[in-house]
Amino acid sequence: MRIPLTSLLCTCLAAGAFGVQFSFDLHPDLGADTGMDLLGDGGIWLRTMTTPLNPERREETYKVYTHIFDLQGTGPITKGSGGEFSHHRGLFIGWNHTNVGGAEFDTWHMKRCTQNHAGWQELVPGEDSATQVQVVEWRDEAGLAFIREIRTITASPGPDGSRLFDFQSVLVSLRGTIQLRGDLQHAGMQVRMANEVNDHQDTTNYLLPEGVVEQKDNRVEGAWWVCCSPVVGGTRYWLMHMTPPGHPTGLPVYSIRRYARFGAFFEPDLKEGEPLTLNFRILLSDRELDQARCQLLYDAYAAR
Repeated sequence: MRIPLTSLLCTCLAAGAFGVQFSFDLHPDLGADTGMDLLGDGGIWLRTMTTPLNPERREETYKVYTHIFDLQGTGPITKGSGGEFSHHRGLFIGWNHTNVGGAEFDTWHMKRCTQNHAGWQELVPGEDSATQVQVVEWRDEAGLAFIREIRTITASPGPDGSRLFDFQSVLVSLRGTIQLRGDLQHAGMQVRMANEVNDHQDTTNYLLPEGVVEQKDNRVEGAWWVCCSPVVGGTRYWLMHMTPPGHPTGLPVYSIRRYARFGAFFEPDLKEGEPLTLNFRILLSDRELDQARCQLLYDAYAAR
């Protein structure tokens, strides 16, 4: 069942097959900021920050992003603005060399550009999941959009008490062919865990597929998934980042920083009139995962 956004005031509910009742809160109390919460059984699963660009608070408001919350729904376990590398925030996407005609924008550090919330297209509570569809405009210094993004995140219960977050970004060029370029540490679709992990990086572990090894500069080749295990708020988590077969540029390269910024690096071209669809899955668990279990979880995702 799809519910138009115009019919939603603060919440929309659906009872899931796993016994989870999903809802959306369009007006959480965030002080000077704005956002939207996706809740399961009354606890926050995700919070998407949508604060409009404020020149007086540019660094805090130059990009939209989504927080993952702890399994009790009491607070985010991902990073917001500020801290070590302020531009790293929750679930995010960008390239530090975004070539638009003769101009270059840095959509990773948000230099000469911004990523702005342009509205909710749909909020969809399903029988066993909840989906949010957001319009994001990638704008230049004059406030003119050069990329229009439809960002969809679907949350659902996973096996053994885990949570699944399917992240889809559909990028549409508004200015001819756009080259999305960068380097391993400054481009792609990434996750950044809470800033506190930076203070105890030695507690962060990674799992990789069989036969895959970490190379220089935290580079991982030959993997469709990685699993980051950081400690946040005294709790150890396991988070898988998965790229599906059929990814537009083929097998990505993964970056796995010990301060728990991890994700897929790839460099596509975005052609006008040819939307680029990018899909990823993030799995969150507080139950220990091993390599074999991660591979089974990935295989189930890839077989969909």
